This record gives sequence, structure tokens and C-alpha cells, in this order.
Amino acid sequence: MEQIITGTAVANDFGVLVANRRRRLGMSQRDLADRVCAVSGRPTVTRHELSRYERGARLPSRPMIAVLADVLNVPIASLTDAIEATLARRRREDAVEPRRPG
Repeated sequence: MEQIITGTAVANDFGVLVANRRRRLGMSQRDLADRVCAVSGRPTVTRHELSRYERGARLPSRPMIAVLADVLNVPIASLTDAIEATLARRRREDAVEPRRPG
């Protein structure tokens, strides 16, 4: 399998990993959403939801992680490791400046 993580920034950010992998595969967010819908059987995955993942505004559920791993052709462990790193970064940031309720 080709290398999917190429640097600390990618390894530490789920959204960057997904966006870089999607681009490397030549897919738009809409293309990725269409493929996620087809694989998951869930017709309501939109490019907007994927954009939220890529921007770090949201993290996927466990079932969605498996679907993304399949569609992006990456090991589930790579995605879960990136999610854990993203959560750890958020906890560090919150310790410095707590998030405001949305």
C-alpha cells in the first residue's frame, strides 16, 4: 500500500488526512460523498458532512470510520489514530482556552 501519511501535520489531524487522501485519489467532496453513500447504504451523506470532517468541525462515528477507510483505501487504524491525535490536540487547546458552547 502506498504511503498515506506524509508528515506530522497529517498524522496529527484527521481532517487533513481525509482531505489529502481524497485529493490524491482524484475525488471531489461530492465524489467521496457519493461513494460513501454507495458503500454505507446511507443515502444522506453529503459533501457538507465530509467538509465538516475535513475542517475538523466534526468527527465521524465508528461505523462511518470503517466506511471512510474502505472508500479511501486506508487502514482503519490510520483513521482512528488520527482521530485520537485530533482529540488530544483539542483537549490541549481546551486546557489553554475552553471552547464556547455552540
